Amino acid sequence: MLIYKFFLTIVYVVCFPVLYFIFKNNHFKQRHIIKNFKIDNAIWVHASSIGEVNAVKPLLLKLIENNVNYSFLMTCMTKTGIDTAKKLHSKLIVLPFPFDVPHIMKKAFSEFNPKLVILVETEIWPILINTAHNKNVPIVIVNGRISDNSFPKYRYTKLFWKPVLKKIKLVNAQSESDLLRYKFLGAPNVQNSNNLKFSTNLPTFDKIELRKAWNFTFNDFIIAIGSSRPGEEKVIIDVGRKLKNKIPRLKIIIVPRHLHRIGEVCSLFSKNEFSLFSDSDTDKTFTVVDEMGILTQVYALSDISLIGGSFVDFGGHNPIEAAVYKKAIIIGPYHQSCADIVKKFKEKDAIIISSVEHLYGHLLSIALDVEKRHLLGQNAYNVTKENSNSVELHYNSIQSILESNIHGKENRSEVLET
Repeated sequence: MLIYKFFLTIVYVVCFPVLYFIFKNNHFKQRHIIKNFKIDNAIWVHASSIGEVNAVKPLLLKLIENNVNYSFLMTCMTKTGIDTAKKLHSKLIVLPFPFDVPHIMKKAFSEFNPKLVILVETEIWPILINTAHNKNVPIVIVNGRISDNSFPKYRYTKLFWKPVLKKIKLVNAQSESDLLRYKFLGAPNVQNSNNLKFSTNLPTFDKIELRKAWNFTFNDFIIAIGSSRPGEEKVIIDVGRKLKNKIPRLKIIIVPRHLHRIGEVCSLFSKNEFSLFSDSDTDKTFTVVDEMGILTQVYALSDISLIGGSFVDFGGHNPIEAAVYKKAIIIGPYHQSCADIVKKFKEKDAIIISSVEHLYGHLLSIALDVEKRHLLGQNAYNVTKENSNSVELHYNSIQSILESNIHGKENRSEVLET
């Protein structure tokens, strides 16, 4: 670790201009100058971006609600993560994640004064972990995962990661395969606590009223693709054009993953073939959503939900939000980033794994078979309920650590008084 710390410090100095260029619009100064915070009795949660922030949200809110004597700090790597975290709770302090170099992290611990550090998913930062360990601050990984793509890299560098992971108090893995991978890499205390994303708290909607609000009718047949990526919009447009002749009152809603691609997506259509969500014109076959925060509504009002990022190799997005609304779900072959979630759905006949070549056939088959469509949706919903204990499993393990810390202090105080 001494060699790593020395090497990292040199790299930080040499690469400082590069870091400035990367983070100049993302709180660069706050990442390397940590001062005037002086947070007391803090639980420090670190989540990389918006996905991790949303995943940890129900657990974090439960911790805040039941630990009124603690302060709560969340740090994030991305600007979208920071912006999302600021909306979670009035008691939550939100800051950019400090650069993981020795002198900066030492200052951060001095200013933040954490009593517990919680890292979300794969946020394994060696200097942060080493600093916490040296200060006797317990570290917990929640929703821990090591993906199929990243595991070989960890495996080849196991000698480096083993002493780092040994300093972690507890890993709450999100699946059995993640549990085995953490144990293989040297984490001493790992348990399968299921995926926190199954415990997501989504708003409820009246489907008929929601369709009215969107200017759809009750007998429109709506196919939605959520979080679409480059290449996927062309696929769904081509399939939709073919399906129009087979499915009466077909409507297709496209929700691109990133808003900056709206112009690119719109360029794929003929002139009068689509409308934007912001135009409130649903007479066209295709609607392109050009606002943030609309995806849950889209899934709720749809008849079939396609999961984006999976028909072109982007790793896929998780299907849980669509499942909560009892939708028939189709995902593409590229779903490695949520493979364990998809596996649980597949085992319960709650999802269809398709491909670009077979998507037309799968959509037409489900559209024409009402019973099958409803069964797929109900099965998907059942899977979310069967795994919804994740927050409790995570929460109970963290509370036991917090309580053991309190009892440990009390015992030490008694010894000193004696």
